[in-house]
Order: sequence, then structure tokens, then C-alpha cells
Amino acid sequence: MFYVYEWFIEDTGEVIYVGKGTRGRYKVRKHNRHFNDMIKRYKCSSRIIKEFEKENDAFRYEDERIIELKSKGQCVCNIKRGGDGGSIEWWTDEVRQKYSKYNVMKSEKQRKRMSENNPMKDKTTALKVAVKNRRKICVENMVYASLQYVADLYKVSPQMFMYWLQRGYTNKHERCYYFGEEPKELKILDHSCSKDSKPVMIDGVVYKSIKSASEAIGCNNSYLSKALRNNKPVKGHICKYVD
Repeated sequence: MFYVYEWFIEDTGEVIYVGKGTRGRYKVRKHNRHFNDMIKRYKCSSRIIKEFEKENDAFRYEDERIIELKSKGQCVCNIKRGGDGGSIEWWTDEVRQKYSKYNVMKSEKQRKRMSENNPMKDKTTALKVAVKNRRKICVENMVYASLQYVADLYKVSPQMFMYWLQRGYTNKHERCYYFGEEPKELKILDHSCSKDSKPVMIDGVVYKSIKSASEAIGCNNSYLSKALRNNKPVKGHICKYVD
């Protein structure tokens, strides 16, 4: 049996998404970024609106329903018209083969362009990068053999540690710099906050406000605030409000 289902906002009844499925597909809360954002902001539910014996009939009705709702200003989370849906597993073998077939990165023209424009093919550039990555790193009074080594030690990417080197301190406010260079002046972070601000914990270190926490890990306040609401890491850092 096949069916067409809808996701709708409970308070208003507005239909935000229409799909075609089988078994428990209508319960799946993962479709596209528009849909994922909508169900985070509103209380939404799903329902089966019509059942079919043949899959083609379900596809046809899904397409008609999307057109009907879009003409009323609804169905905002359907990026395109129906007809491409499938089973409960959104990343099926069929979808995987489709993406692989039309993947621009697999074209001979694209591979050739990337190869020709790769800066690492220039021996001088490659040597400079290699020497930079082999430079010794200082953290306070400790000296480490390479960027990769100290990044692994702190369980962050080399790119993240390079950002720390640029600003002059780690996520724990330890001075860090390339061996042979002078350490940068450690900035005094602004821990001021309103009485209603919540303290934030980043990798076990407590900050008095989102502002001071975001400065410590190098992101903006709104990005960190959103990550805290959704209980997600930021640049590899474990972030949460202090209860």
C-alpha cells in the first residue's frame, strides 16, 4: 500500500509539507532544511490523507496536492513538485545512484579544472605549507613538535588550533604561539553580563555570558546562542548552559 501524507502546524492547520510514502514514512521528521527548521519553530503533526494500491497513482496525487496547496500559499517546505519520493529510508540505493550519476565533482572537466588549479601542485607553495605545519608550537612553557601533534593533543582540528595561534591563546586561555616568536598580549575578555544572562559551559570551562563564551571559541553570539538552544557543538566544542 502507498499513501500521500501531510505535515501541518497544529495551531493554524496550515500544511507545510506533502509527501508520498509507505509503512511509517509519514512519521519521519527529516526531509529538507526548510522542513527541519519549521518543525523546530512550530508544533507540527503529520497525517495520511489518501491511500493507493499503485505507486504511480500516489505520485500523481502527491503532485496535484502540492500544486493545489501552493496556489493557496501553503506547502512552503516542498522545494519542488512531487514525484520523486520513496520509502522510509530517505538515502536509498536509488537516490544514492542518482546523486552519484549527476555529481558534478565526478565529471572529467571538473576533475581536470581542480587538478590544474590546485595550489599544492606548485612545489614552492607545497614546501611552504609543509614547513609551516612542521614548525614547533609553544603552549605556555611547553613546546610541541608540530601543529598536527598539538591539535591532536587538544582534540581539535589543525585549522582550529591555527585560529588559536592567530589570536594568541587556546580555549582554556593558555598562551600559544609558534616557537621563536613572541607570544601575543592576552586579551582580557569582557565577562560583563546582565543579571538575566545564563552562564555557559564550553568544554568544561564556565563563562559568565554568551558573549564571553563566543569570544573564547571564535564565533559570533547569535551562532553560539542557536547552538545552545539546539544542543549542538560549535567548531568541535561541547557547549551547554550551566543549570
